[in-house]
Amino acid sequence: MLVEIKGTLKVIFTEEKISDKMSKKEIVVTIGADTEYPQDIICEAVNKKIDLLDGYSMGENVVVKCDLRGRESKGRYYNKFSIVDISKK
Repeated sequence: MLVEIKGTLKVIFTEEKISDKMSKKEIVVTIGADTEYPQDIICEAVNKKIDLLDGYSMGENVVVKCDLRGRESKGRYYNKFSIVDISKK
């Protein structure tokens, strides 16, 4: 499921090498900054998608398109926002 997140780029983490074939880089986007309860959403770029984050700085307004993924493991449920595209707002 494709999800669009519009907000302010709060954090850009450094690239993390998971294995010989996989690397990831995470960002945090704050949504609803002008509301009483803003939310920080973490999104990750994997392998070739990491290059999409080049040229962005913290504090910029962005639109992030993500593939929303969910899974179950040992009775617990997890969600992940995997970056498909990013642009300046």
